[in-house]
Amino acid sequence: MTSRTLKERTISGLIWNAIERFMVQGGQFIIRIMIARMITPAEYGLVGMVAVFLVLSDVIINGGFSQALIQKKDRSETDYSTVFYINLALSVVIYVLLYYSAPEIAGFYKDNRLIEVIRLISISIVIKSLSVVQIAKLSIELNFRLKTLVNFWAVLVSGVLAIYLAYAGYGVLALVYQAISYSAIVTILMFIVSKWRPKLVFSFSRTKELFNFGSKVFLASLTGVLSDNSYSILIGRLFSSKEVGFYAQGRNLPDLLSVNLFNVLQGVLFPVMAAAQDDRPRLMQIYKKSLDMTAFIVLPCMVGLVVIAEPFVRVFLTEKWLPSVYVIQWLALSRMIIPLGAINANLLNAIGRSDLYLKIDLIKLPLTVLGLIISAPFGMEAMVISNFVISILYFFINSYYPGKIFGYGSLRQLKDMLPIFIATAVMFFATFYIKIDNGLIDMVAKVFTGGIVYLISCTILKVNALSEVRAYIKGKINKRKMAGNIP
Repeated sequence: MTSRTLKERTISGLIWNAIERFMVQGGQFIIRIMIARMITPAEYGLVGMVAVFLVLSDVIINGGFSQALIQKKDRSETDYSTVFYINLALSVVIYVLLYYSAPEIAGFYKDNRLIEVIRLISISIVIKSLSVVQIAKLSIELNFRLKTLVNFWAVLVSGVLAIYLAYAGYGVLALVYQAISYSAIVTILMFIVSKWRPKLVFSFSRTKELFNFGSKVFLASLTGVLSDNSYSILIGRLFSSKEVGFYAQGRNLPDLLSVNLFNVLQGVLFPVMAAAQDDRPRLMQIYKKSLDMTAFIVLPCMVGLVVIAEPFVRVFLTEKWLPSVYVIQWLALSRMIIPLGAINANLLNAIGRSDLYLKIDLIKLPLTVLGLIISAPFGMEAMVISNFVISILYFFINSYYPGKIFGYGSLRQLKDMLPIFIATAVMFFATFYIKIDNGLIDMVAKVFTGGIVYLISCTILKVNALSEVRAYIKGKINKRKMAGNIP
């Protein structure tokens, strides 16, 4: 694959993966807003309490095997089928464990309503495991267009069902059945559109080979999920389901932007970096441009979210959700760091150093626990603020090994991103003092003003990412003109 072909496929993959993630998660976010208007924060908090178990289950089912398939150079049908059966077996074991431990989990959170919620929503784990390999194959092929179409229809159908159930008075079960139906539709469509089918083969030697790489990714992912969700677990234990609902709802918008950008980058850049792992100059070029482009997009989005948080909640979620505003604002600031850390982690995985990736996440877990211990006695707002402080430390930890191996550590990264930080700060001060009584007009004015100010600032500061975007758009226009599509 030539450098140009790889670049074009990378850009195309990023665009389609971004469309897929934000269309899917954006659609789900809109659906959750509509449902949140029809159910109480306490009911919403029930799903927030069990969400961590679903996330952990996803990590266990993948077990790093999907990443190992992507990183492996000489994949075979035996590899794919072996991973398929491992995922299926793990999902069944997890379902059985969650089913029978549901009363104990409900006892931990002091809410017996969780028993039914856990036992029902856990069905989605088994269903989801059936499509993991097909999704990995599409990522290897950088075929994110097909993933986008599959997930679009899954979100649409499951969302309509959830809204109907919420309107009919099913409460929290509307969200439960949405999760189940979404997983089922994705799996069915993946089997329809994918040419791959599992074969009746299984190899213990291939399992061991994939596990050597995947186990470290799995442990690192598990540690990362525990770190990120430890706040949800403790908040669910210390506070009422209503307050958990405020926290869960407050996470939705920052996660929609930041975590999905993380997934876009990980889904595309990891296979691209893995493909270039033997060409260090090209690998570093991809790596640096990825950091620059990520900062260019994520910093203004998350800081802008801080500014529009209150009018957004008032307009779309109604005033009963106003206690979630400070959660949105502080988590938006902490979520600025996640995609940047993801690229640093992907670089290590791409060169086969999943051991270093694991070591980094093992270092971060004690910091999270320490932050929880210190902040918990001061209430939920203090816990959210501590999350922001720790996320700053995470950035320096994530960039340590890239600095040691490639000579591009945190200080050099921050120096290169400095113009973007300045442009974002100018945007913040230009929008923070805009105050309009009408909440919707207030939001629109802030977003429009912020966007214009940010682009002008980036132009004055000669931000490289903006030049890249302009060059890409100009190239596409010229290409279409040459093809005769534009008169």
